[in-house]
Parts: sequence; C-alpha cells; structure tokens
Amino acid sequence: MLSGAIVVTVISITAGTAIRVWASAIFAFFVACGLGIVTFTQGSSLIAAALSSIVILALMEVSFLAGVFSSGLWRRARSLRKNDSVTDPAHATDKNRRG
Repeated sequence: MLSGAIVVTVISITAGTAIRVWASAIFAFFVACGLGIVTFTQGSSLIAAALSSIVILALMEVSFLAGVFSSGLWRRARSLRKNDSVTDPAHATDKNRRG
C-alpha cells in the first residue's frame, strides 16, 4: 500500500505540472476507485476499501495541488529572471535621443 501511495503521489505531482484540473480529477477518481476495488477483492471489508479509496483520492488531490503550486512558482521565478536580465535596447536608444 505504501509503494502504491508513493507512485500515486509522484504521478499526481507530475500531473499538476502538465494537465488540466478536470482531467486530473477524473483520473484521480478512477484510480481511487480502482485501488478501492483491488483492496476489497484482496479480502478487506467494504468500509476499509472505501476508506482507503478516500485516502488515496485525498492524497492525489493534495499532490496535484502541490504540483500546480510548485510549477507556478518555477515558471514565475524563471520569467522574473528572464525579464531582469534583458534590457530593451529600443527603450535605451530612445531615452538617449531625447536627452
């Protein structure tokens, strides 16, 4: 179960950087249902299978949000570095012509 949770977390973080929210929600729902069915067929009770599905679904959604957040921070930091290092040559020459 722990290895499955680690795989689900890594996939969800990666999905947070690449796919849309609605696609991730549908994917997370099907994965959580699938893991719940597998848990149930391995001999666990229906309540234990439902709880494990809910926990996996919550883990996937939190991981997805972490991926979206970290991707946004990375893009923002990259664009700020790009904007600070490049000056507009047209603006510099236009400023010199006025003075």
